[in-house]
Amino acid sequence: MDNHIFDLVIGGFAIAILAGGLLMLFKGIFAFGDQDKQ
Repeated sequence: MDNHIFDLVIGGFAIAILAGGLLMLFKGIFAFGDQDKQ
């Protein structure tokens, strides 16, 4: 397997995990904000 392609795959997974974590974090913050308003 070509090292360059392998690096791209690993980078893609890292970015996907990071983006997913940030999305979950923002959803959690917005959920807490909605609870405070009520």
